Amino acid sequence: MVYSGTGCEIYLVFPPEISHKTAVQFAESGSLGNIACALLQSRRDGTVDRTHGEMLLRFAHAANIPLLLENDISAAAELGADGVHIPADEDLYTKARNALGDDAIVGVDCGLSRHAGLTLGEMGADYVAFSGAPGQPQCARNAGLVEIIRWWSQTVIVPCVAWDTSSGDAARRLAGSGADFVAMGAPIWSHPEGPATATAELSAQLTDR
Repeated sequence: MVYSGTGCEIYLVFPPEISHKTAVQFAESGSLGNIACALLQSRRDGTVDRTHGEMLLRFAHAANIPLLLENDISAAAELGADGVHIPADEDLYTKARNALGDDAIVGVDCGLSRHAGLTLGEMGADYVAFSGAPGQPQCARNAGLVEIIRWWSQTVIVPCVAWDTSSGDAARRLAGSGADFVAMGAPIWSHPEGPATATAELSAQLTDR
């Protein structure tokens, strides 16, 4: 995933189980907004459903959007996914890079750890994702993300992703703080008018700030 440098972009997150209808909706939404990348989340055991992964890859690539898999390095290699999203762990990063090669996208979730972000960024991570602590109130979580993303964007050139963004308003605030990408899942797929409308609205909010 290469940051275009034209402003904050959308990183679309899929739940572990997807239907054909959902994949079709995604393909339709790929022509809207400014989606830069998509992720298929792993199941609780850390693996992805390979049938769903194959289906989603077809639609993602048809829309010229790279697809990453969460945690499942072997599936990414076998299915030809564009990369993986993994926890910030040096050994795991090395394993992913060795398995997928230098051209793959390997992104790391660093929570709110500046040290982890700097360490993995120096190792060659393609992006660093920051996310709030589980169970943390949303307002405190957003404040923590704004603080670390503002610091990161002023200090480091490795692209950063605001992870698990809860709303368009939160996305706009995080983009204004320097996030290169905002990752959003449930709010897009639960939008009453569908994901195409949701991504168009989110794109407008990221542009109008």
